[in-house]
Amino acid sequence: MIYFVEVALIWALPAILINKLVFYLVYKIGGNHECIVDVAYSISHLVAGVVYCIFSTISTPARIINIVLVAIWSLRLGGFLCATRVLVGFKDERYDNIFSEYNADKFKKDVMVFVQFMFQGLIVFVTSIPLYFLFLNDLTWEPDSFNGLNVMNYIALSIIPFSICFEATADIQLERFKRLKQQGLIPKDELMETGLWRKSRHPNLFFDLVTWFCFALAAIHDAISVCALIGPVALFCVMEFLTTPLTEAHMKKKRGDLYEQYVGRTNKYLVM
Repeated sequence: MIYFVEVALIWALPAILINKLVFYLVYKIGGNHECIVDVAYSISHLVAGVVYCIFSTISTPARIINIVLVAIWSLRLGGFLCATRVLVGFKDERYDNIFSEYNADKFKKDVMVFVQFMFQGLIVFVTSIPLYFLFLNDLTWEPDSFNGLNVMNYIALSIIPFSICFEATADIQLERFKRLKQQGLIPKDELMETGLWRKSRHPNLFFDLVTWFCFALAAIHDAISVCALIGPVALFCVMEFLTTPLTEAHMKKKRGDLYEQYVGRTNKYLVM
């Protein structure tokens, strides 16, 4: 517990919030583009990972493998969101709906966006808890260490590159679908039901959950480290009760009965 206070609360949490503050300043300087919030979300996990890596006393190969996996997830998602949202000036209607009541008062809107950045920082601190325990688990990747809980740890870490690839594939498929719509090659009212989106309305979120549950399972090496599961459980709650309802309410408003029928024949997350 003392180590958690020293590393997580005294170093990781402030680092995450400082990172959020930097991104808020980028938001203000860069033209008040709310989608920067999403980029900050993914990069903040990397910031937490770097802090835990610096204070870790596990073997160097284990630290390198862990931080590389975190960096791949973070930079892949952050880079994708930056390229497809921020740099092209994409206006996310979900954020427009959230902050629309403050449009008449610029100061109030700035305050609410700042609160959004900081609140998300607190969420990141919780969802990144698996990384704290991951950098305490010394996985040597030597043949004689493949026993007990270590087997689960190794399997979980080995799944992460694949779940990241599937999440990226889902994002690319949806982005390509949107581009074809803009070009008039697909009817405007058509919904995405091909590839990984054939059975799932949110396959990207599904594989994101897989990734973070795997980080948590890879971190479990004793009784207290089971707390690593707090991260992915919290992430699921955010998706289930905040992110997904906002997205689906927006889609229902735009598509009406067509979207209701789509909901009836697809899973929310599962891709099978």
